[in-house]
Parts: sequence; C-alpha cells; structure tokens
Amino acid sequence: ITRRTDFGQTPLSAIFRGQIRSRFTRAENGTTDNVQPFFTLQLDIEKANSVDNALKLLVCKEEVVGGVCPKTKEEITISTQTSLEELPLILLLHLKCFDYKLHTCSKIMKTVEFPVDLKIETKLMTSKSKTPTKDKNYKLLAVVYHDGKEATKGHYITDVYHMGYSGWVRYDDASVRSVTQQQVLKPKSPRMPYLLYYRRCDTINTSTQDKNR
Repeated sequence: ITRRTDFGQTPLSAIFRGQIRSRFTRAENGTTDNVQPFFTLQLDIEKANSVDNALKLLVCKEEVVGGVCPKTKEEITISTQTSLEELPLILLLHLKCFDYKLHTCSKIMKTVEFPVDLKIETKLMTSKSKTPTKDKNYKLLAVVYHDGKEATKGHYITDVYHMGYSGWVRYDDASVRSVTQQQVLKPKSPRMPYLLYYRRCDTINTSTQDKNR
C-alpha cells in the first residue's frame, strides 16, 4: 500500500520541495509506504559528527518494539525506514542542534563537519526514485549559524556565496564583509551551523563559478 500527500505547486515549492518515503513493515500486514513532500530535511546530529553521517542515520532502518495488534492483542514489532524519493533544486538541511526535553531545552555543543560539495548517494534514495545522477550533486550556497552556548539565547549569522564576487560574504546584523571558505567551514565554538542551503549543481551557471572553489 502506498499513500501520497501533496500540497500542489507554488513558486516556492518548485524550488525547495522534495519528496520523502517512509516505509512501515509489519510481518502480519506487510508493508505500507507514505510518500510526502518536505521543504527541509531535519538531521539528528546527537550521534553524528558530519552531515554525511547524519544523512546515513536518517535512512537507517529502525525497529519499534512494544506495539499491540488491535485484532490479536499480541505484542508486535514494526520496522520503519525513511528514504529520499525526489530531490529539490535547493536542498535545505536543518541540523537539530537543540535538544528538547520535558520543560527544558539545551544546545548540543559539538563540531559538525559539512562539505562544500555534497553528493546524495544512491543508497539514500528509494529504489523507486527516478532522479538522474546529475541531479544528486549539490554546491553549498549559504550557512545560517547559531552563535551562543544556550538554546534560549544567542545570535544568528549568515554566510552566503556570492556568484558575482566569486566569494563568501558574511551578514551579521548591519555588518557585511568578506570571509574565507575556511572561516565558513570551521566556525569557532560556540558558533554552530544550524541551516545549510545547497544548490543543485546543474542549475548553476558554470561561467560565474569560482573554479578554485
């Protein structure tokens, strides 16, 4: 059984929308797939030190024990697995650096590596995906950081790759200045990447790209 959810086409969805497939398997009733759109991929970084590892964790199969069959009233085990069905033009990755618990929220302080060039591996995609290889390659476009040790406080800073200047520009309130790629990829604690914007490579005009990037 496959269920699909869609919200229709809009100018924003044409840029940011992808599709994700969630598979639920139960021995007694077979497999049920839910295909639904996403605008951001939320990545758990508590057990991952890089975006690549966090993406692999996203598609790992998990077993849920303790469910009860409504017919037999017996305990059952359900396995769940997520995979990517369709990729957007702009892939927005949300690194879950805030840990929410009952009545509390804290920031996960750690180094999380993220690449300039991101390739979505075939094993992250569903077997039913028709996405061609060229549409799986992305280039880092922008990074939003959270700067601060506490989840309830802090400051947000954004680095954006400017095609015209062939370099990175930092936006920090009223301050706008150039920064190096090294400064973008290696933020100093307590500054951490929070949102990563990746642009699909085939949508970038190669004549405006920095060949050394």
